Amino acid sequence: MARSKYRWARGLLLLCGVLILSACGYSGQPDNAFERRFTWLSFLAGEDLKESCRNHAPPRYRFVFNAIYSEQVRTYDINGLPDGGGGMIDAEVLSAKVSDSFLVHFPFWPWSGKRAVAQLNAVEMTMLRDSLEASGFFASPPVGKILDSHSFYWAVSACEGNRFHFNAWSHPSPEFANIRFIEVLQRFDGTGVALPEVRELTPEEREFRPRPAVAQNDNREGYLRFFAEIRPDGLRAAAQP
Repeated sequence: MARSKYRWARGLLLLCGVLILSACGYSGQPDNAFERRFTWLSFLAGEDLKESCRNHAPPRYRFVFNAIYSEQVRTYDINGLPDGGGGMIDAEVLSAKVSDSFLVHFPFWPWSGKRAVAQLNAVEMTMLRDSLEASGFFASPPVGKILDSHSFYWAVSACEGNRFHFNAWSHPSPEFANIRFIEVLQRFDGTGVALPEVRELTPEEREFRPRPAVAQNDNREGYLRFFAEIRPDGLRAAAQP
């Protein structure tokens, strides 16, 4: 009976987490990891960057690599300096394999990891921006595309020249294979955690499990899966495709 109540409570907690994912807005405070966990779709869509575009702010870029959400997520926030002479990159790897703190286990999301901050000079900022353009970032996003948290994809948002732009690349696709910014990001990534290898998912991994808390492996880790639909101006929560 006790185990049954525990499973029910865990499932309810994760279900509430999914609702919170889509209901809240991220304020843009880089040190507030707890807030980011509960405003994930807003963070992923770069809504705080969109808001900053109204204030004639220096360019800002956000790269998010979803390498199966329950296994690893990597984020790179790049903020241009006011004088235009470079910028700061804040890289973070979020994974249960990186840290075993309580944030990983409540509510069973990998929201604790390794972080590294470094400064970029003007040449490096230009290199990063050029790699974005070469990856097709400034083309129209694939509106209607569903991003599955239990998959591999990159999502990038930017505020540049007081204009906001968002785009995403899902694996497998020709667009994903054409990404050019990954190598550049790795040059500036000081976390020391290797980028996970993108792989084809097995039919069992692709299968949708509607219950929010299901054992994934022998370690009985929590299972959370959600979907986001690409819109012309960002993302919105979506049902299973």
